[in-house]
Amino acid sequence: MRVMEIPPFPHRIEIRDLENFIRRRLSQTVVMWPAQAIALVGYMSWPNDAAARSEAITMLKSWPDEVDRASVPRRLHRIQHEWLRVADIFNVYWDLVAGQHQARRGGASIGKAIALVAANTKSRGTSEASLWHFWKTYKDVAHLVTAATAICAEARNRRRDEPFGLSEDQFLPFQMAMLVPDFVLCVALECERFGLNSVLDASTQIEPISDAEPTSDTEAKLDPETLWRIPLDINVVPIPPPTRKIRAEDIAVLNARRAGNRGRARL
Repeated sequence: MRVMEIPPFPHRIEIRDLENFIRRRLSQTVVMWPAQAIALVGYMSWPNDAAARSEAITMLKSWPDEVDRASVPRRLHRIQHEWLRVADIFNVYWDLVAGQHQARRGGASIGKAIALVAANTKSRGTSEASLWHFWKTYKDVAHLVTAATAICAEARNRRRDEPFGLSEDQFLPFQMAMLVPDFVLCVALECERFGLNSVLDASTQIEPISDAEPTSDTEAKLDPETLWRIPLDINVVPIPPPTRKIRAEDIAVLNARRAGNRGRARL
């Protein structure tokens, strides 16, 4: 079991008024919790490369106390794109579990989530092979990535209703991790709980019917041993991200899908 080395917040973080919190904190670019923010970004960006993570943390510590879009390292721009795809996968997986879809085909799986993301997203880098690669790279921080991405979406929606603070193109996962790491960890804690519980639930599923999706794909699921867990003493109260409904056309995609198909990498 791996636990992130992120210092606890000095007082209990419980976000009760979401509207006020988002507008107040994201109307400024001051990094309020630099120790927590920098460590969080390090794990999110390089979950399984300790040397690169250490180098990035050293670089981030030398930054000024304010964050702006121009100061985001070039490599992080690409990493953020990959985060968005991982968050799409995790969100769809959550939606499949929440809706109890595909019960007769083995239940929810990461493979099915990837198939739906690939079917519904036509931008570059969203083939099933690419999505599997992104998932393998960031699955041990999928709960963190999903939380930061969900907060971006929420902040952008609220800004469209009534503009505030940062410009719309500055609401990016990296900025959320730097400016509101406490908020990201609140949401990520609930994502972590869900992810680990869904793995445990999957291990007790009954034997599926003959054409069902295999349920023993250990590479696809969150691994309790390698997942970067949030420290128990971090001092935040979990907040659930919004869940969505799987559409009828999505179910049709899954019903037509051949079980176990991961796509083929382009040569």
